[in-house]
Amino acid sequence: MTEKKKIAIIGGGISGLSALHFIRYRYPKSCDVRLYEKDSRLGGTIGTDRINGFVSDWGSNGFLNKVPLTLQMVSELGLDDMLYPAHPSAEKRFIYRNKKLHEIHASPPKFMRSQILTVGGRMRLAMEPFIPKKKDDSDESIFDFAKRRIGRDAAEHMIVPMVSGVYGGDAHKLSLEACFPIMVEMEREYGSLFKALLAKKKAGSKAGPAGPSGRLTSFKNGLATIIETMHDKYKDFIVTGRGVKKIARNGDKYTLEFDSGSPEIFDAVICAAPAYAATDMVAGMDKEMSEVLRSIPYVSIAVVCSGYKKEDIAHDLAGFGFLIPRNQDKRILGTIWSSSIFTDRSPEGMVQLRTMIGGATDPGAAELSDGELADITHRELGDILGISAKPGYLRIFKWSRGIPQFTVGHPARMRKFHNILQKYPGLYFTGNAYKGVSLNDCIVRSDEVVGELAGRFDFQPVAK
Repeated sequence: MTEKKKIAIIGGGISGLSALHFIRYRYPKSCDVRLYEKDSRLGGTIGTDRINGFVSDWGSNGFLNKVPLTLQMVSELGLDDMLYPAHPSAEKRFIYRNKKLHEIHASPPKFMRSQILTVGGRMRLAMEPFIPKKKDDSDESIFDFAKRRIGRDAAEHMIVPMVSGVYGGDAHKLSLEACFPIMVEMEREYGSLFKALLAKKKAGSKAGPAGPSGRLTSFKNGLATIIETMHDKYKDFIVTGRGVKKIARNGDKYTLEFDSGSPEIFDAVICAAPAYAATDMVAGMDKEMSEVLRSIPYVSIAVVCSGYKKEDIAHDLAGFGFLIPRNQDKRILGTIWSSSIFTDRSPEGMVQLRTMIGGATDPGAAELSDGELADITHRELGDILGISAKPGYLRIFKWSRGIPQFTVGHPARMRKFHNILQKYPGLYFTGNAYKGVSLNDCIVRSDEVVGELAGRFDFQPVAK
């Protein structure tokens, strides 16, 4: 009988837990696997507070239901009945400009009559189909691409806030190819974003209710439901409170040194730790690999969850929320109307607002005190939404180095990283620092590395 391979997973966020699930669900007889998490809890930036009828997600608040693999994993975990799609009203999104909220209309005629852009900005946007496509394949920033194709006004007042909302990032620095590869493909294939959208519409593409690429979905009782379920299901294969300090090559195996206890030898290692943590783990084994990991910057961000009585807010909050361009004299990046999207997020008669502060354009914000963050949030929300009373509920979550940034040149750095890894068969990296920051991206990447692992050792899946 062939001896089982010994596999280590480093990191207990959604990436590491997904890798553990795929291994245990598909190949339970092929290997012995252990997941090591340095903290006492699992989930990384995913967590949920449930207090007095309020349900507040610490970090990510959901995923788009466009990726079959994610939905398959949810089903394998027995969570189909816990899925919670966004309310239909969540299709309405707003931009704050000139002291007003303006709805982002999907209808071109309605959008061209809105005040999100100036008249000149709207005219420049309408010229997009006539702008020549880029002649070379060099990477460029999201802002430079947007300014070139749709004009400065649209870039500053639509693209910049979107990038802040998704990545906490600076559109002037982030890579278009890394963050929005579909945009590169659309320009390359059709020469125009508008022409590409029209072609896709003719081909029968349909937008989801809450966005162009699927419907925002979470779980009843918050996103931490999936973390808690995986912990309960796989607790016998999880070790918390034990961090990895060093990964060292040991012939065709790998030795892990921990912050406590003796080193252990494994046939393969899946590193799902943040890139900045993995940097030190591999530094003694491969300096070049360590430097590539170190080159991935992170930004810090704060999430402020506020609960108000409905009657104390003038705005009807019918929608997803709003984003704020960086030139509007406001410090908050934007606010999601959590209880409008998922109606179980606040008790009867109350609403919950989820506000983001910080990121690349305001790096010191996440270091402010809770009192300062609460004051800024309440003051600015009061101006924008017409709030007449203090919040009756408040939770603040600060994430130091919370979101990796795919700056210009990231795709080339990842190609270099991939080439370096070819020297280390049996060592794999997953997480949100490589191919995408969303929950879907993390799950897809973990599926890829588990597939590579299974192929290397010829693991045989069990019949289901």
